[in-house]
Amino acid sequence: MFMNELKITQKLVNADQLLEALFTPEARPSKRWIREQTNLRTIPFVRIGRLIFFDVELVRAHLAGKMFGRGRF
Repeated sequence: MFMNELKITQKLVNADQLLEALFTPEARPSKRWIREQTNLRTIPFVRIGRLIFFDVELVRAHLAGKMFGRGRF
């Protein structure tokens, strides 16, 4: 699936809101991690001009698929 084929179903959030929605405070990665993942295009995002937004459920599903789809356990 290409980034321009994503179907947005939820309200878009910024990086801080995404981290808050996905992780507990004790396990939360940094905003730098979000920027790195966005630059590497490893998580789905929406760019509007210079701003970057995320659909929480799309990112959650993507991260769950990466963790359980690779057979690393």
